[in-house]
Amino acid sequence: MPKRYMNRQLLPTFSCKERLLQLSINNSGHIVAVMLLLFTVMIAACQPQVTTLDPALETRIRDERATLPAVTTVEKWTLANIISNADNSAPSIVPLIDGDYRIYWTAPSLNGIGSATTPDGALFNVDDGARIINAPSGQPDCTIGKPWLVQLADGYRMYFEGRPEPCSVKSPDALTPGTRIFSATSTDGRSFSREAGVRIDIDPASGLSAAGHGRVIQKDDGSFLMYFTVLRTGQENLPVILSAISIDGLLWQINPQPLLENAHDPTALQIDDTIYLYVNYMTANVLVLTSGDGIAFSPAKWLEFYNDKGQRLTNIADVDVLDTPDGQFYLYANGDGTNGVAVFKQTSAS
Repeated sequence: MPKRYMNRQLLPTFSCKERLLQLSINNSGHIVAVMLLLFTVMIAACQPQVTTLDPALETRIRDERATLPAVTTVEKWTLANIISNADNSAPSIVPLIDGDYRIYWTAPSLNGIGSATTPDGALFNVDDGARIINAPSGQPDCTIGKPWLVQLADGYRMYFEGRPEPCSVKSPDALTPGTRIFSATSTDGRSFSREAGVRIDIDPASGLSAAGHGRVIQKDDGSFLMYFTVLRTGQENLPVILSAISIDGLLWQINPQPLLENAHDPTALQIDDTIYLYVNYMTANVLVLTSGDGIAFSPAKWLEFYNDKGQRLTNIADVDVLDTPDGQFYLYANGDGTNGVAVFKQTSAS
């Protein structure tokens, strides 16, 4: 059966300029007041439509950015298409052994984590069923979400966050006390089996009340680095990003030094010798940091997101990025106005 790649963004048959040209040709010699009025309306409709943000939100964005005055670069991204159902979120994309890519996401309708496959990072075929489901009630991971995939020599390892009672179909968007990071493995990237134990645990000795949204990269020496969000005991209203290191991807040593406070949901991408860390900063911003060693990071730029009409999209979160061999660069995220997981393309930087 041929693959059907999902692209819910409908493109018009003709551009505004083409429709105006057709109109002028079809009505040459018959210009009347009605046609002039129609021309005026259509010209206005062809102009980029940019909406003004709610003043309170705009002020909050500006005030949050003022806490990092050295960051002046703003990179703009435009929604290209929507690739999932509306209730899916927290995408993570990984290269497959056969050359395709698979994106994984939290899928409440599947009672766990679902996926879709793509040959190019742009058009996706949604896979049937769940890759892994919530554990039974009473287990520490009876609600799971926010997957992250790492390719292994013999398959794939999925890191995911899980929380105990009260169990629910959907993993909460915000980190909640009791959340931990678990893992599962698969030989084909479709059927996953849980691994014993907890990858990032919480206990009185750790000083952590929650750990989630783990993102892992493998260093040149074969070891692994994880970036994840934590809540510290007694400071549950202040999310913090920490890092950890592992030799085998199972046992992790946490670096207690915060990488960034008042930030959450990190995603890491390594290009050559630079590691880029995409994070949600405070309440209304997406920030990119850079590092040469994966430990010390410097804030570099802000990201802004728009739909194809030039309207600003807000509350964008759970970002993942893909840098393809042919030079394409895609960003995947969800938020207000995306109606599910969306693909974004970079449009400008200033």
